[in-house]
Amino acid sequence: MKEENLIFIISQPRSGSTYLQSLLSNNDEVNTCSEPWILLNFANQIKPKLIEGTFDNSLAQGAFYNYKKNFPELDTKQLLKRHILSIYEPLLKGHSYVIDKTPRYWEMVQEINELFPKARIIILRRNPLDVVRSLVKTYGMTSIDELNQFRRDLLYAPKWLKKFGDDHSGNPKVISLFYEDLKNNTKDVVSELYEWLGLSFSEKVLDTSTNMKYRGHFGDPFQNDEISYEKSKGKTTDKSISSSFNRFMQGYADYLGAQFLSDYGYGELDTIPKKTISFHYFTNLGPGNSEKRTNLKQYLKAVYLKSRSK
Repeated sequence: MKEENLIFIISQPRSGSTYLQSLLSNNDEVNTCSEPWILLNFANQIKPKLIEGTFDNSLAQGAFYNYKKNFPELDTKQLLKRHILSIYEPLLKGHSYVIDKTPRYWEMVQEINELFPKARIIILRRNPLDVVRSLVKTYGMTSIDELNQFRRDLLYAPKWLKKFGDDHSGNPKVISLFYEDLKNNTKDVVSELYEWLGLSFSEKVLDTSTNMKYRGHFGDPFQNDEISYEKSKGKTTDKSISSSFNRFMQGYADYLGAQFLSDYGYGELDTIPKKTISFHYFTNLGPGNSEKRTNLKQYLKAVYLKSRSK
């Protein structure tokens, strides 16, 4: 298998990547599977700082780099590349392309491009505020704490995706598109992507009801349950969520900044950006410290009492 056979779809979670994956794989030339997260399993070699281990990972990397210095003929990057391609190879049999749709590859998108410069990369953007709404609705969230598992996806992904897209705006192997365009102008967007891939387009590919390639344990939680999926369609786009999440989104919009959101493609907002205690609370949760979290109601009360004492 060659790197030219690879297509990566990269986005924030809940940005329509599963829908795009189903459309692009709905033919005989493209194969895919439920989110495989393959490259994240090699992050220790691709982007070591992503790894947290019970051992000292930075020390382990230092030792390995020192080992490599002794053998300049050892091209570990090419060896790693061949090994990863061999893992994708079973998916390729009888096809021209393999799609790896793993949204969290945004954490290492630049490194992926450096490792596989001839692979195709699709950056899929969605309004970050709608990403929050979809997360809340899809997973039935009732507290800000539950968003913490997506903290990096919310705090860092939009700006990293934009920077990568900007840096590779002239790269014919990289394309950026908007979820909103995909949803509202599906036929034109998909036909352009098929042309970009050198595939024949037919309107038949727009009906993905019989495409089972992308379904599996990971990815869109509704993909394997048609009844739940149909019920979810209205809910995940519903703008009405609790006041605490609305305040969170005001703070999130302020954090991202009006200028960034405009440059990202979302200049018209239905949320007024302003600093909020809800978002401040979220940023102070920190990664993985659920045992130390304070109930938001208690936190707001403490802030209120502190302000009254001044």
